[in-house]
Amino acid sequence: MKRGLALLVVVLIAALGAAAARAWQFHAAAKPGVHVLGVDVGGESRSDIVRDLNAWSRRYVTIHTGARSYHVQRGWLVSVQTDATADRVLAAGSELSLVMPSRVDVAPVVGRAGGAGNVLGELARAGRAAVPATVELHGTTVDVQPARDGRRLDKGLLLRRLSGKASAVNAPFRRLRPAVPTAVAERAGQQARTLIAQPVQIEYHGARRGALTPAQLAHALRITQDGDGFAVALDADTLARAVRPRLGTWIQRAHNAQFAVAGDRVRVVPSRTGLDVAPAQVVRAVTAAAKGDRVAHIELGSSQPDLTTAKANALGIDEKLVAFTTQMGESSSNRIHNVHLMADYIDGTVIQPGETFSFNDVVGPRTEQRGFLEGQMIIGSLVLPSIGGGVCQTATTLFNDAFELGLPILERTNHNLYLAHYPLGRDATVSWGGPDFQFKNDLRHGLLIKTSYTDATLTFTFYGTDEHRRVVSHTSAQTKWTEPGMNYAVDPTAARGSVRVVKGTGEKGFDITVQRTVYDASGRELRHNVFQSHYIPDSPTTVYGPGKTPPGPYIVLPSTV
Repeated sequence: MKRGLALLVVVLIAALGAAAARAWQFHAAAKPGVHVLGVDVGGESRSDIVRDLNAWSRRYVTIHTGARSYHVQRGWLVSVQTDATADRVLAAGSELSLVMPSRVDVAPVVGRAGGAGNVLGELARAGRAAVPATVELHGTTVDVQPARDGRRLDKGLLLRRLSGKASAVNAPFRRLRPAVPTAVAERAGQQARTLIAQPVQIEYHGARRGALTPAQLAHALRITQDGDGFAVALDADTLARAVRPRLGTWIQRAHNAQFAVAGDRVRVVPSRTGLDVAPAQVVRAVTAAAKGDRVAHIELGSSQPDLTTAKANALGIDEKLVAFTTQMGESSSNRIHNVHLMADYIDGTVIQPGETFSFNDVVGPRTEQRGFLEGQMIIGSLVLPSIGGGVCQTATTLFNDAFELGLPILERTNHNLYLAHYPLGRDATVSWGGPDFQFKNDLRHGLLIKTSYTDATLTFTFYGTDEHRRVVSHTSAQTKWTEPGMNYAVDPTAARGSVRVVKGTGEKGFDITVQRTVYDASGRELRHNVFQSHYIPDSPTTVYGPGKTPPGPYIVLPSTV
């Protein structure tokens, strides 16, 4: 018994000694069976572990994206934090593994490498955007294009895969679903085909009044994406325009209220309602017919004028407020015609409270197609032929009306040359695509502009409600007189190398200032304005053709005026 116990003690002492020796052997080293990145690092020191990690980072890996493969160093994409990973490795495993080794896999501490962006960007090109299904109308053909799935590189999963020991990995892609699936587009396409498949008969008062053709229905068809689907409908206004000619005998046009001027007073001529197709009813009837027996039962309803009697009365246009007349001066018959035509465009204009009047918006482009004739315009100190010449006569007259009424002048430009038949410093020039004349109605009521003219004069009269404003103005003396000199111009339409001199009148140029103060009925100042005008001398101009360069500053004449 004693001999057995002694033997056991000896064995235990030996085992403890071996364990102690084993512990000393793996002191400051990874325990047996510890692996990192697929490498057995058991028994390795910290420096050995760091060496293995750096070797892993330099090792190449192949990444497959399907169409292409990329052979890159792992360290370009995955940054292994060596010190933190070595700490994990040295702490892994238990003391028991010194006697009974077992495998322990340590996850490395990794992050995205600094240069990963370029590589990941190149890999991401193998992805593609999801393509939603579409429904398009080509004439009377409804075309449905199916959706296509997309895919996007899963960068996080890729980095995790690269953290292993595999020498080749497949780049992972996530499926991207299209916003609009094919089935949804097919349903919308079928709805559209149903609406335009066959003609729709128009019925009114129990009788057929013609039919809307598939082409007309297609013209009114609207297919719009609505979230993850489509809205398919017929446009009410477009359908109403197509139906209206078929019911022309029964349609009665609504009449706007009118303003009748008698002397200095204005009265409202009442508006009249009309009888017309109702766009909402038409679209309901045609849609139902397209889905049913192809016969649309149309009803007429009352139509309201744009300017009703109530709206006209509310504008407060009751009496004459201001009138201003300018003289035509020496004018050709063409110029007089143009002035009269522009005055006709302006006649009857109503300006709502707070609304801005724009000369160019109201009169529109001055073209031959709209009835304008060739007149003259001022460019530099030259007077040149121009379609619509005489436009500044109307702008100047309107400017003085707005000036005398105390309205805010938003845009005004004086002529280059002083024209004696206009008030000194109170002229206005406009051109299409260039300077405009604009003023604002800041009164509490509407304004009505009426026109009267002869071959010698032009008059605009403003009507509204008198708010008893008082306008005080002062015109300065003429200053900064400028003697005529030689001007220069290049005419692209002249003969090449040609030079000619156009004489001026020799009138001097000058500056002048007009000040205006506007007071309300209580005497409170509403605004103070300063209108400055700079007129150039009426100098001679040397005009050069192409190929010649003037000796001083010059203007280029328009090819067409």
